[in-house]
Amino acid sequence: MQNFLRRAWAEIHLDRLSDNLTALKTLINENKTQLACVVKANAYGHDDGNIAPFLEASGVRFFAVSNIKEAENLRKNGVTGEILILGHTPPEYAAELSRLDIIQAAVSPEYAERLSEIALSSGVRVKIHMAVDTGMGRIGICAADENAADRIANTAKLEGIILDGLFTHYAVADSLDESDIEYTDNQTEMFFDLCERVREKGTALRHTHCLNSAGGAFRADERSTLVRFGIMLYGLTPDRGLTLPVKLSPVMDLKAAVSYVKPVKKGTFISYGRTYCAERDIIAATIPIGYADGYSRSLSGKAYVLINGRKAPVIGRICMDQLMADVTDIPDVREGTEVTLIGKDGSEVITADDLAQLSGTIGYEVVCGISKRIPRVIFRGNEISDIVEYY
Repeated sequence: MQNFLRRAWAEIHLDRLSDNLTALKTLINENKTQLACVVKANAYGHDDGNIAPFLEASGVRFFAVSNIKEAENLRKNGVTGEILILGHTPPEYAAELSRLDIIQAAVSPEYAERLSEIALSSGVRVKIHMAVDTGMGRIGICAADENAADRIANTAKLEGIILDGLFTHYAVADSLDESDIEYTDNQTEMFFDLCERVREKGTALRHTHCLNSAGGAFRADERSTLVRFGIMLYGLTPDRGLTLPVKLSPVMDLKAAVSYVKPVKKGTFISYGRTYCAERDIIAATIPIGYADGYSRSLSGKAYVLINGRKAPVIGRICMDQLMADVTDIPDVREGTEVTLIGKDGSEVITADDLAQLSGTIGYEVVCGISKRIPRVIFRGNEISDIVEYY
């Protein structure tokens, strides 16, 4: 095994990613809807420098990121496919967008006009996908605006930009509540009605897309030329309460190694705030991972870790760099013993969605929150193919 600092680390399993990709493709008609892999936020914490090139080698030709720095990083790592920036880029970066051959989301016609002006002054043209607000209330021209089609058609005539498509984003596609289903259906029809009206004005649109992960899983629509698979690509659910139509495997495992083991007498307090007091004589293990590594302080006294195939409850408050666990009933725990914080050990499993439920958040935040203090150990099958240490 290649060497890396065995304090705390995340294992990224590309074979699981490949299996997830294969499963997700069964949900769409690839002749109508192209798969776009969302690799923003360092591929949801999984390391975009390995994830995106692997996906491209697996046949993916369209990617989505949050900002121009993420797009630039994909290009530096050899990604040649199309890249859509879903978030904001100041118009002053028009030349850079063109140089990198990036598609920029345009939040409004006014933004597109400004981007066009600066692009022209730089002697370039920039591809855009115009955002349409159908009920998310975040960005985009309002689909209900009676002048929306005219404004988009006029935007397409700007000399400094190339209007390549329109897109919208669902607000509640991850809910099976009847009213939420109706809301999503309304978003869909509002969007494609606007797309049709824009086309009737002579504006060609290569892409019109509305599907996110939940949309692709439960609202597949062949009118959407792209499906933006994000969280499901990494083996997590858009909402813990959903039963997915395909089997997915979490791509990330989070591990650490025990740094210290000691006996603790009944009545002894552990960690900040004296929130935990031993009710019996116990054995406590210190594990060198904490909230600065992305293991949330809100899990204090709620979570458990896996050691030697057994559950060990987290005791006391989680510190910035360390946490403590009760290993009294687990044999053979010593310095260096491997600890699983996310993943499987024996018959026991902890998922990012499990931790999210305990801390009152979503799985997205758990994996995205794994900090760059944690090296990513990249596996192809059972072999380490790369070790990414950010510093």
